[in-house]
Amino acid sequence: GGNAVLAGGSGGNGGLGGAAGIWGAGGAGGAGGNGLAGANGINPPSSTNPALNGATGDGNIVNVNDNSISGVNGGEGLPGGPGVNGGRGGDGGNARFPSDLNTATGGAGGHGGAGGYGGANGGVGGSGGSAFAELVAAAGNSGNGGDGGMGTNGQAGGTGGTGGAGGRGGWLIGDGGRGGAGGNGAAGGTGDIGGNGGAGGYFSYGSSDASSWSVSIGGDGGDGGHGGVGGQGGAGGAGGAGGSGGASGWLLGNGGSGGDGGVGASGGVGGTGGGGADGGRGGTPSSFSGASNGGDGGDGGDAGHGGAGGDGGDGGRGGAAGRGGLLGGLQGAVGAGGNAGNGASGGGQGTPGSGASGGSGGVNMGLNGANGLSGPAFEGARGTDGNPG
Repeated sequence: GGNAVLAGGSGGNGGLGGAAGIWGAGGAGGAGGNGLAGANGINPPSSTNPALNGATGDGNIVNVNDNSISGVNGGEGLPGGPGVNGGRGGDGGNARFPSDLNTATGGAGGHGGAGGYGGANGGVGGSGGSAFAELVAAAGNSGNGGDGGMGTNGQAGGTGGTGGAGGRGGWLIGDGGRGGAGGNGAAGGTGDIGGNGGAGGYFSYGSSDASSWSVSIGGDGGDGGHGGVGGQGGAGGAGGAGGSGGASGWLLGNGGSGGDGGVGASGGVGGTGGGGADGGRGGTPSSFSGASNGGDGGDGGDAGHGGAGGDGGDGGRGGAAGRGGLLGGLQGAVGAGGNAGNGASGGGQGTPGSGASGGSGGVNMGLNGANGLSGPAFEGARGTDGNPG
């Protein structure tokens, strides 16, 4: 049988051995063709047009009932399609004018959209809106970055073709032909790297009046997006089965031996996980004499997990033995089973994002914001071994 010519293609089956006439040995079966290795996963180039960004929140909305002013939250960035980066989160609306109201609350920034399949990057989180008021001014929190997209998976390797059956011996006397060997499976392709997470939104600030009882609060930084999972390695191709041995002549002759099974191939290695993004910095507010609390820093994004390794291909089973003649002759031997392919190792972990620093508090009873935490990281799982023939 012919070998595969396209990536991940299966080998052709071997032809049947010719049968003998009244006497004589049958022809051997043809060998099965070999499969071709699966293509490696390749992430497409990032699109120059990311997914749509979130809308900016409206600002300076006055509520006369409680003498307050506020901003609207920013919209969410849309997730990207295959190969497309996620959209940026919209900024939260400001709450600053008029500035003589009791309280002001800035709108929160929208979260960034997730990157699409094929290692696209997550969108950046939007910034929180700023605030200004007579008594209490609280800036909006920033949005989280979007997660990176999964890396492209590797293609499975092609399977080996089945060996052809051996031809029967002569009608009266003759040995049966040997079955053809099964073709070998081909290795699976390697997975590609996952996309990077989007950065957390940057700090926003609050400011308040100079009176001693006024308070201003900085917005929290957004968390960094998680790295994308690495692409999975392709499974190794299974080995082809050996062909059956041909039967002997009706009276005398030995049966043909079965062909050996083909070897299963190793799976492809999993792709590396994408990097987690850094968290956004907490806001440092301004307050002339009142307490001013810094915003918390955003946490770093988790590193992307490594992609799972591809499973090894199963070994081909051995061909069945041909029967011997009625009056005399041995039955042929059963073909040997092919060896199994090995499962591949999982991909390595990405780099975790760093936690950002919290904003500084003011001099009058102000508190510093907490620092963000760094994200964890994990290796991909190893593929399982194939079964022997």
